[in-house]
Formats: sequence, structure tokens, C-alpha cells
Amino acid sequence: MRKFFVPPTLVCVLALAASCSTIVNMERTYPPEALLPADSNRFLFVNFYDYQVPDFIRDSHEEGYAAAVKGFAMGLSSTIQTDPRALFMIGDSLRKGFTVISMQYPEFSDTVRALCSRYGANLLVALDSIRLRVDWDFYLAENDEGGSMLAKDFYLFSDTYMTLYSADGEVIDRCAGEKNTFVKSKYTIFGMIGGPNIGNQKERIKLLTGSAAQDCIGKYFPFTEGYTGKLFSGGELAKLNLLITGGKPEEAVGPLTELINRSSDPMASKAEYNLAIANEIIENRKEREEIWRKYTNPEK
Repeated sequence: MRKFFVPPTLVCVLALAASCSTIVNMERTYPPEALLPADSNRFLFVNFYDYQVPDFIRDSHEEGYAAAVKGFAMGLSSTIQTDPRALFMIGDSLRKGFTVISMQYPEFSDTVRALCSRYGANLLVALDSIRLRVDWDFYLAENDEGGSMLAKDFYLFSDTYMTLYSADGEVIDRCAGEKNTFVKSKYTIFGMIGGPNIGNQKERIKLLTGSAAQDCIGKYFPFTEGYTGKLFSGGELAKLNLLITGGKPEEAVGPLTELINRSSDPMASKAEYNLAIANEIIENRKEREEIWRKYTNPEK
């Protein structure tokens, strides 16, 4: 008879999937992907896209574009202000008289220098252009009677274009933030009546453009992603799990180690698995502190 060997770690994973478990939120931090010029932490945001001018933007959609600008500014602010040294300022959320073409002219650098000087900024984030649209897919859906009817799935698209300038008017980076989200399904006899539009999707628009801003400026800051782990539960593990999920994993390390040493399988294996999760949380915290230390004090 052939015998199969199952690794102990696999046994733990299989047992965890089949037993009672507790979810714990975890975080992992990464260094910035790119570096800003030294001592550049005073950000000024200006929207140069005048959505009130283009003929192809309806008057009823202008509120949607205003929401896009607001969402973009909020996304920038939430990311930039993770750095305690940084200052985020809004210079103008609708600065008129500029076009995408005019911003490519050499003299535009004079505008950047003047704005940075006025606000005491050493970086300017310019929102160059915005494009919002609703699109849809047609398909046949089965109705309750077993027949078919025409249906549409609606999607909201947001494209934003940003340029990051130094206080001298030099381009540091350009970024396109292209985002979309599902809005709703609509069933109709004709498949052509009604549906969402730019004017009535302001909250979704803010979320999309905020996310785009975070992606664009986020490359210059440490990034933290969230994920979840699972802990074995039950018996003596329940109280220790409260320490881990309550943000005190270091207090659970000693009791878990003691439980491993005085218990036999399967409790020892479960405690060992939970101890690994606690140590991972502790190590993630140390890495996050070290990454931020190097970021905020690069010379030390």
C-alpha cells in the first residue's frame, strides 16, 4: 500500500478551513515607488480644466464635473497628509483661461512659478483634463415567464489627467487616472429609455476620481495595503484572539508559546498557527515604522 505524507502546515490550513475561525485585519506597508525632490512637501492643487466652456459638456453635467474635481482634491489630500511633514493647499478648483494645449506652452511655467510663490508651495499638482461618461452593454435577460427581454448594464467611466510640477515650473510627472465602475442594470421593453447620467452620479464620480488621485500621487508615499488572516478559535484560544484582533498581538505571544509547549496536537498546532499570525502582525508593524522612518528622515 502506498503511503502519502501530508505536510503539517497543510494539515493546519485544512483544519482551519474546516473549523471555527476568527478573522483578523492585517496591514502590509511598502516603500514609495518614486522619490520627490528633496524637501518637497508643500503641495498646491489647482484645477485648470474649465468644464463650463466645452460645448460637448452639457449644463446638466457640470455638477458631475465639479464633483470630479472635489473627489480628486480629496484623494490627493488623504494621501499627501499621511506624511506628518506635508502641507496640502487648494489654490483654485476652477481656474479659467487655460486649455490642455496652452499648458504645453513654455510660458505656462511662469504661471506655475507665480502660483507656487503666492502660496509658498514647492510642488504644484495640476488637474489638466477630465472626461466623464456613462456607457452600457446590451444583452437579453430571461424574465419570470421564461421569455427574454432586452436589458442594459450601465458603467460609469472617469478619466483624469494630472501633471506634477516643481516650484520652478519643471514637469516632474504626468499621470492618467482611468477608472470605471458598474452602476446598475436596467430592464426595459425597448432597452433605450432612462438610465444614469453624469449629473446624477456625483458620489460615484467623487469616489472614482479620488481613487485616481491616490494612485497618481501615491507612488511618492509609503503605501499600506490591508488584508485578512484567519485564527483558530475555541477554548483557550478565544481570549488570546481578542488580544490579537484588538491590536495587542505582542501580549498574546507569551501565552501562545506556553500553550504550544504544554499542549498536544491538535491544540499545539492551532496555537502555533495563531502565533505565526501574531508574529506576522508584529513584524509588519516594525517594517511600517522603519519604512516611514527612512521616508521622513532619509539622512538618518
